Amino acid sequence: MANAVEQRRTGEKGECDMKIQDLSVRHRLILNNIIMVFVPVLLLIIIGSTVFYGLRATGNFREREIELLWPEAGNSAPILMGLSHIFTNVDGGERESLGRHVESMEAAGIEVAVVRDGVVVYETVPGQARELIDTSYELASGEGNVLRWDDAGLVYRYVSKDKKSIGVAIGTVPFLIGRGFFPPHMGLVWSLIAIGVFLLAAAVIVFIGLLLVRRMTRDIVAPLEDLQHASRRIASGDYDTPVASCSTDELGETAAVFEEMRRQLQAGRKMRDAYEKNRQELFAGIAHDLATPLTKIQGYTGGILDGIAATPEKQKKYLELVYHTSQSMEQMVHELFLLSKLDLGKVDFQWENASLAPLLQQYVDLQKEALASQGFSLRFDDQLQSGESSAVVLDRIQFQRVLDNVLSNALKYRDSDNGSLTVRLAAKDGGYLIECEDRGRGVAQEDLGRIFESFYRTDKARADVAKGSGLGLAVTARIIEAMKGRIWARPAVPKGLCICIWLPTKQSFDESMKTGKVESV
Repeated sequence: MANAVEQRRTGEKGECDMKIQDLSVRHRLILNNIIMVFVPVLLLIIIGSTVFYGLRATGNFREREIELLWPEAGNSAPILMGLSHIFTNVDGGERESLGRHVESMEAAGIEVAVVRDGVVVYETVPGQARELIDTSYELASGEGNVLRWDDAGLVYRYVSKDKKSIGVAIGTVPFLIGRGFFPPHMGLVWSLIAIGVFLLAAAVIVFIGLLLVRRMTRDIVAPLEDLQHASRRIASGDYDTPVASCSTDELGETAAVFEEMRRQLQAGRKMRDAYEKNRQELFAGIAHDLATPLTKIQGYTGGILDGIAATPEKQKKYLELVYHTSQSMEQMVHELFLLSKLDLGKVDFQWENASLAPLLQQYVDLQKEALASQGFSLRFDDQLQSGESSAVVLDRIQFQRVLDNVLSNALKYRDSDNGSLTVRLAAKDGGYLIECEDRGRGVAQEDLGRIFESFYRTDKARADVAKGSGLGLAVTARIIEAMKGRIWARPAVPKGLCICIWLPTKQSFDESMKTGKVESV
């Protein structure tokens, strides 16, 4: 079943477009979750990058950043930020050059000098670091740290705790908070921008979410609804409508399994209908084949009772006819009972090892002399290689019944007073093939597949009941199937019918009894 589903799914795949639904449901869910996470992150990156590069485009990025975060500082923000970097550099927390951090201070006329562990690490005017430090002490006496910024200018001095490093900044820039790069109402502008960006991001996220939900509905919910409708159709007995599948994911595989189930149910219903038809034909056959001899018995006994058979000779003849007719009925009932037991698996087979060649030869030798007196020729043709074994496992009594039924069929339907049956034995397909070929009337091509059915006769009128009940070949087929073999019929050349029986070797039979399957080469 799995192979059939896979082949059908592969075939349907060529008819459907290869789209994202060909991914597994798990992978699609992962992809949708990634998109839901990725889109907000991407928006944050875009917004952050826009702000970052927008600030950089204004000049000094760090100064604009401080002004943006501290708008009350106005144009003094670059100087305050520069002093902070001097403090950090003196304490050893920042080893990089101060140049880019105090650039705005120096542009405003403030000179900077930093000495760490007795070494000048930065000075605005080369060679003026010591002089600038002395000037800081002149302008602001004392040994401690100083930050004075008034109308006279700026004096800043910071000495490290171990007294080994010092940083100073001195300039005539008066303390005045003027207008910065951004306008005074920039806070409101930024608030509006933030709200707009938030609303835009929310709209984009909602839009992407709706697209993903729509895709999920189309790729997952819709196929599930189709499967639901298909299961309801199947539950209501509609086995003729195919279950469509246009994807290779779990849903597509489930749909393919549903389709395989539908086909099996459809085949089961057809088989059930065929069984019902056969059952009806079986009952009709039983009724017909019992009614015909009963009518004969009724006629013969009526003739005796009515005095038609007035003489002892006629009465004896009528009674003999009644006796033979009742024997035919008994034989038919016996075969019908045996057929029923074979169908139910209630026949107790006595399995034994046997060699087909001597068994068939013995059967032919026992029958051919009596048949020759009736103008019927029976012979055995052993086509096995010299010394080749023909070991099989069979029930001798039931196998004898098979041969008797085949021979009886050849005798009943011979074309004239003379007839023949050739029994051939050959190795084939990992087993042994027995061909029973007669030169009788043969069977039409359209009837070859039905001659092993119960009560089936090529004589559609079913008038010649004396020639058999139509159960012999049906019983033969059930016995061969129980022996793990196969049976079929084909036309003989130039005329007649050939019944072919294939039996597995002893080894194959033993394996089949363990696995329930016969492997033929």
